[in-house]
Amino acid sequence: MIDTHMHLSMKEFDDDRSKILERFEQDGIECAVEVGYDIVSSMKAVKLAESNSRVYAAVGVHPHDAGKVQGDWLSFLKEMCKDSKVVAIGEIGLDYHRDLSPQIVQKDVFEKQLNLAQSLKIPVIFHVRDAYEDMKEFTRNYEVRGVIHSFNGNKKDAEDFIDMGFYIGVGGIATYKKSSDLRRIISQLPFDRILTETDSPYLSPQPVRGKRNEPKHVTLVLELLSQLFNMPLKKAEELTVKNALRFFDVENSYAKKI
Repeated sequence: MIDTHMHLSMKEFDDDRSKILERFEQDGIECAVEVGYDIVSSMKAVKLAESNSRVYAAVGVHPHDAGKVQGDWLSFLKEMCKDSKVVAIGEIGLDYHRDLSPQIVQKDVFEKQLNLAQSLKIPVIFHVRDAYEDMKEFTRNYEVRGVIHSFNGNKKDAEDFIDMGFYIGVGGIATYKKSSDLRRIISQLPFDRILTETDSPYLSPQPVRGKRNEPKHVTLVLELLSQLFNMPLKKAEELTVKNALRFFDVENSYAKKI
């Protein structure tokens, strides 16, 4: 199994982070991607990846934190991309649900990071909420390989992103009782464009909803995919691992491009 989106560096894991990492092999987790959301968390992601062979890192500034960037923040991101364990820029994007940063600022920070990703030819982890049309408009202007993290859009959104060459991140939201429409959309996706994720410590799948999410709960996402596609669990695991390795191209060192 691969968890393509976790935040294990967050304070929620301060008491047992090392134990969770030690259990990766026992829990069947081949590898996982620690995702940054600002400069500090991105640095932590790189450090965590450097200390564990099963962890990779994504670095970026989340739209919620776009209004907090200071100084030559983009150069810091580029510098972090020199590390061979950095496999993506993210999570970056647009979030109009809470507007914790002004939309004009979100767009400016997003655009700068898209330019960086395009220049480095490195994958992008996109965060999008209540901004799907603007996300499509922005990303159509760039040649980047991306995944829509925690997808929760409609059928047309999914089709548009697939047509643009993007992947769809499936996590805990899809397991919720109220998410029947989302499950129907996912069941119609090409399976080779699906990535499994947890967003730990957030969005725990239905069986453990209300508790802290952990990377091991990616197995519950796989169980859902197995059911939706009428596919043996082992096959679903095998194919989603291949999808993730293809998307992140973990054998490639992006540092060599800088």
